[in-house]
Amino acid sequence: MKPAVLIPLILAPIIGSAQDQPLTLLQALAHARANRPTVAGALKRVESAKLTRRALGAFPSTRLSLGYSDPLEVGGTDDDLLLSQPLDLFGRSSAGRASGDALVTKAEAEYRGVISDLQFDVLNQFAEATTAKALLESAKQSEAVALRLKDAISTLVEEGKLPGVQRQRVEIELERAKLTKAQRAAELLAAVKRLSGLIGIAVSEGQIGEFGSIDVSRSVKDLLAKRPDILMLLAEKRSAEVDARIAGLSSLPELEIQGRRTAWQEPERRYGIRVQLSIPIFDFGKARAERSAALKGVEALDKAIADARKVAETELEAAQVELDAANEQIVRFQEIDKATHTLVERAQIGFTEKAITLIDLLEATRALREVEEGMAEARLRLAKSQAAYLKASGQLLEVVQ
Repeated sequence: MKPAVLIPLILAPIIGSAQDQPLTLLQALAHARANRPTVAGALKRVESAKLTRRALGAFPSTRLSLGYSDPLEVGGTDDDLLLSQPLDLFGRSSAGRASGDALVTKAEAEYRGVISDLQFDVLNQFAEATTAKALLESAKQSEAVALRLKDAISTLVEEGKLPGVQRQRVEIELERAKLTKAQRAAELLAAVKRLSGLIGIAVSEGQIGEFGSIDVSRSVKDLLAKRPDILMLLAEKRSAEVDARIAGLSSLPELEIQGRRTAWQEPERRYGIRVQLSIPIFDFGKARAERSAALKGVEALDKAIADARKVAETELEAAQVELDAANEQIVRFQEIDKATHTLVERAQIGFTEKAITLIDLLEATRALREVEEGMAEARLRLAKSQAAYLKASGQLLEVVQ
């Protein structure tokens, strides 16, 4: 058998078998949001905060008082039958609603933080799985090439056209390829197991699809306002402002209208209306201290928000640098990949014409595999830098659940 006939067979691509329905990145994110208990818990906290807001903003409750004294002289009789309704003249209910709004904003920020962290983890792990799958495919092709080359060289050795040391050389190359494939298979299985845990469903190796492209906004305008940590600080500031308002209201009068009936023992029933105004006289500085404490909290949160924005801006700038570098690496690797394919084609011709040795051909094919692995790792870095940029900017990908 001639080398010219063997080389195309040796370098032929391996056709994979049919796989399961691929799992896309957005589908993985949708499964994670639907299946993870931590997401459900965050949603429950939002619902709880909304109900608390309703309670805090409710109008003062109407009270009915019933009492009886026997004999009449041992107890008061004004409250034998009393219907009272406090009146909100100074906005205590609206202050309660504002406090509830701050609680809802906190819960929503917490929920957004859970989704952001989950998105970051899923994106990174999905990228790890796709990279592991690509590396396994490359290892399988390396093993297939080494096996074809071993069979071809063995035939030539048996025909006396090549020395026996050549067969030993390709056998070593084949064993190396098998070890690499086994390691890549283990890495893929581990990555898929971790991905399954993150999204809450069992995933097989064959279901791992392409990572695809992510629409990463490059406009920094208003992006930082979407970050969960900044949203949480803004909500805490609003809550502190409301606390200061409520503390101020505690020193204002309270007005109540009452409907009363005479005592049960009175032979003649009479009904009347009473207006009750309660005015706080002296609380030993409690309201002032509470308001001052809340205002100090507002000042502290202003500082924390300013600091968080600066940190967020630097994180976003750093993520942008990594994203640009990863994109540049992809472009450079594509150029190297073309050059390496050309090298392998020339090595094939050179070996056919006996211008280069078997070692030179093996080195050329190995260089191609190394470039393919480098391309896969470059795509992994790009995916991780995109995930980091999304997290730094507070962006959440739209998914259909």
